[in-house]
Amino acid sequence: MIPHRLAQAPRADIPGCLWFVRFGANGAAEPGTAEDFESLGAPREGFLWLHMDLADVRTRPLLARIEALPEHARDSLCDPVDHQHLEYSEGIVSGALLDYERDLGGPTSRTDYVRFASGASFFISARRLPMDSVEQTRIAVDRGACLTSPIDLFEMLTDALIDGLARKAAELGAAFDRVEDRIIDQRGRQARPALSAARRDAVRLARQISGLSATIARLETIEEELGEQRDDDLREAAARLVQHAGALTQDVTSLQERARLLQDELNALLSLETNDRLYVLTLTTMLLLPATFVTGYFGMNTKNLLFSEDDNGTLYATILCVLASATALFLMRRWGLAGAPESEDQKPAARERRDRPADRSY
Repeated sequence: MIPHRLAQAPRADIPGCLWFVRFGANGAAEPGTAEDFESLGAPREGFLWLHMDLADVRTRPLLARIEALPEHARDSLCDPVDHQHLEYSEGIVSGALLDYERDLGGPTSRTDYVRFASGASFFISARRLPMDSVEQTRIAVDRGACLTSPIDLFEMLTDALIDGLARKAAELGAAFDRVEDRIIDQRGRQARPALSAARRDAVRLARQISGLSATIARLETIEEELGEQRDDDLREAAARLVQHAGALTQDVTSLQERARLLQDELNALLSLETNDRLYVLTLTTMLLLPATFVTGYFGMNTKNLLFSEDDNGTLYATILCVLASATALFLMRRWGLAGAPESEDQKPAARERRDRPADRSY
């Protein structure tokens, strides 16, 4: 197969067109012609795929020339949109689906909407920036994929979109693996920024997949008309897409549950680190408190102060500070305040030793 065999130079007769493909009755693709564009929407063998650039100001006037497009389909293709939606009316399926943008390096983290309108003999898609699902579909068609109806093209495009979301979910799973490794290695403060970013991406991905599933599921409930095979095919395609998206929804739900568990474990680890630091700070304060009292006592400007007239007064005061701290340390160890914290698995063993009767056999 020759690479980019469907690639075309910008066409003056179809301004704003990125590519125009004609699918024959057997599903084979070839570049469309100006005559095909003029007959867009008319009954024919096979169908046409027109992909438009919404950044081109000539796109809207061009779409207004297509008589097969009703008003709601033109609005779906051109109007600003802030949510995923699908609409089926007058035999035309139109709507917008959220997808990831694509650059020379592949899919990015930025999202935008793929707009489309599909009739019995045509499929029109539009975007402002290159989108991953559309590019994946074009590559598949360029490599020889056979599509016999616009419904097949819609299903392939949506499948490519869901596969892109699945790749994002796999990347999130790898990010959670790295966070878990850091938590196990007791590097909780290094794991916190990565976990926050991964949780945010997981929430966005779950919201996107949930909206996609709910949007596609509406096609399963379209009214059945007697003798309309296209409606049956559309419902069957929607059922397959919902099943595909449903499996991904379960994966993302598992990722969110894993993120919550990692967050709880990270919070516990950070709490332990904070408690250890507070323990050291408290112990140091208790050790230095008697010495602080001694230095404060000898710092009083009063008459007849102890050791004030002695040549070795400073040495005696220093010894007294050390003895005061040593006494405090002795008392804290005797009362169990200065020892290392006893772990949970050591407590039952120590309790068992205390409760075990002494061996008095000789």
